[in-house]
Amino acid sequence: MIIGLLRFAWCIFFVALAGCSSLPDKEKIPAANASQQIYFIYREWHTSILLPADAVRKHSRVMAEEAVGQQFIRVGWGDGDYFTGKSKTFGSATKALFISRYSAVQVLTYLKPPFDEIPIETRVPLAITEKGMRRLIRYIDNSFVRDDNGQLIPLPAYGEGVGHFYRAEGQYGLFSNCNTWSGRALQAAGLPVRSRLQLTAQSVFEQARSISSYQAAQGSLPVLQ
Repeated sequence: MIIGLLRFAWCIFFVALAGCSSLPDKEKIPAANASQQIYFIYREWHTSILLPADAVRKHSRVMAEEAVGQQFIRVGWGDGDYFTGKSKTFGSATKALFISRYSAVQVLTYLKPPFDEIPIETRVPLAITEKGMRRLIRYIDNSFVRDDNGQLIPLPAYGEGVGHFYRAEGQYGLFSNCNTWSGRALQAAGLPVRSRLQLTAQSVFEQARSISSYQAAQGSLPVLQ
């Protein structure tokens, strides 16, 4: 019976995706004064945001210490068990969509530009304003859970080279996953991305790529790298 329910839920999930993707409103894409640059990254089912470490040091109340001596900071959000690597089975991924116990934020730091290890077809640069950068970092900061003493709550990382994980705000689920989180992050940055029902990495990435292409054509971005 459980397997039947899971199959039924997956059917609902994929039906909900039909027609969800939409192109951004070009009139709302920042161009003038968009002096800051971030990267939107997707890998299989997951999306994340790559930020310059100097902006994180300047604006973050949470990640500033991790950004010291680094060039880039990459942040993502997901189910606590699956995302941290505690349980990476298909069954765990499916279970998380319906009965996730807790959520996690991942923070990866880079001493040098990480573009050699991130395929070009899975990343796009995006230009945002200084105000957009501050709001993006505030959104990310607000994703971290604090304990009674105001401290972050670290989580174990079950793997090498996966950065640090922390207990996160928000309930992971079928209609609130890493991609809707990333979509809302881009919205916080002032980019006209739809996050509601943008449930797959590809659906959000297509919007980000459209914005990036438009900004490059307008001269707001260097040649895509």
